[in-house]
Amino acid sequence: MKKLAAEFGPVVLSAIMLSLAFPPANIFLLVFIALVPWLRQLRDSESGWHAAKRGYLFGFLYFGFQMFWLFPFVFRWTGNLTLSLLPWVVSAFLAGFFFMLLGWLLNRSFARGWWWAVPLVWAGIEGFRAYVPVLAFPWGNVSLPLWRVPSIVQHAAWGTMFLVSAWVIIANLIILELMYPKEQKPNQPTVWRMTVVFVGLLMLSTARFAMRPEGVTKSFTLGQPGVDMAFSPPDVEKKLLLEATPDLLNSAVLQKSDLLILPEGYAGHNEGDPIFTPLGERPLVPVIMGGNHVEGETTFQTAFLWNGEKWSYADKTRLVVFGEFVPFRELPFLQNFDLPAGDLSPAKNFQTLDAGDYKIGQLICFEGVFPDLAAKHCMNGAQVLVQMSIDDWYEKTPCHDQLWMSSVWRSIESGLPLVRVGARGQSLATDSRGALVTMLPIGDRVAGEAKLVVPEKSDAFAFRMWFVYLCWLVCGVVGVISLRRNATQ
Repeated sequence: MKKLAAEFGPVVLSAIMLSLAFPPANIFLLVFIALVPWLRQLRDSESGWHAAKRGYLFGFLYFGFQMFWLFPFVFRWTGNLTLSLLPWVVSAFLAGFFFMLLGWLLNRSFARGWWWAVPLVWAGIEGFRAYVPVLAFPWGNVSLPLWRVPSIVQHAAWGTMFLVSAWVIIANLIILELMYPKEQKPNQPTVWRMTVVFVGLLMLSTARFAMRPEGVTKSFTLGQPGVDMAFSPPDVEKKLLLEATPDLLNSAVLQKSDLLILPEGYAGHNEGDPIFTPLGERPLVPVIMGGNHVEGETTFQTAFLWNGEKWSYADKTRLVVFGEFVPFRELPFLQNFDLPAGDLSPAKNFQTLDAGDYKIGQLICFEGVFPDLAAKHCMNGAQVLVQMSIDDWYEKTPCHDQLWMSSVWRSIESGLPLVRVGARGQSLATDSRGALVTMLPIGDRVAGEAKLVVPEKSDAFAFRMWFVYLCWLVCGVVGVISLRRNATQ
């Protein structure tokens, strides 16, 4: 029993503590200590293979928690218990391989005394699994729970949330070396170097948080219809949206709104010009909403903008696998999941919408979990980020929380205010430092008002994705050197 506890206890303990930092427990400060037991085991592992196996176990357990939302989601979709369990188990099984690689790379970094590489490797694997083609795993980044304290994570504006993840790992390493040094006493120079980096980034972050960019104050209306746009029958959904539209539009007029934001899917299907939406051809206030844009036999998920004079639109670039497109559609067992009949297509080019006297960086639902898209909008001159979503699919699951938490991170990284509207929520607005300005109750029909300072431009580092690329380079260097040394032994 003691041997089993020594072998598996650190992995299980770290997986549990890190999971508790996320919804629904939300003990967010645990991220700074949660990984100490597992990192200690990786540091002291006799071989890279042993560390890799423990990494797989950690990943399977951790993502078993992270992806549990798939079970109630798919069950509501299919009504079949077995089919509901399958995606959950498969996703945890696949995620384990990312952490298997992570465990091996961390062990090899420790073995060479490369403490500096450990946080970079961690962030690199987080970025890798977030951007792996087709089956992306952008969930569970260790920095995510810190959205609650934007004052201490502003360095995301220089290296995205992945830089903050590396910073969190530094805190775990400091505690590891102080509490469980490999030698008889802590390596003082290493501890000091890590402490200087950690405290330095913290001080720079708080200084940036205190310096808010100047700009023009604009009024935004968060048009949350309170309609289940995921599971309502199409005719019922259309009826309910038509009932909600006058309330939301009239509220925006009374608020003298500069922009009414409505959720993804609100505009319905549109083929060519003119654009028809529930608000008519010429809405009374500027409005942005999601819908479908059809060109011949190709259908796009689209953001439609009425700037007060004309309509414009921009198509979605990052699609949801099995929701908006289905790879391997011909496989027989996939027919049991009642998948969408046709696939959507990604945008032909990346666009940032022009609202007249300011630019909007539009994010359609799933696009909000990817830092690079918001960074591209900033480079195109975006002055405010607007996200339109249908989160009803995942309501009352941790996925629902992680989606809107990710939106807050896009604001922090970009140095821009953000307005997010979901069909039933979560709808919210942040200022240019990611601090919440307003948050609407989930499920209600609400036209919330948010007065936000819109800056002339983003003050974040334009090339902040550099940090992710640097981390991938470090992962490659650690991996190649380790493999070459193993081959020569």
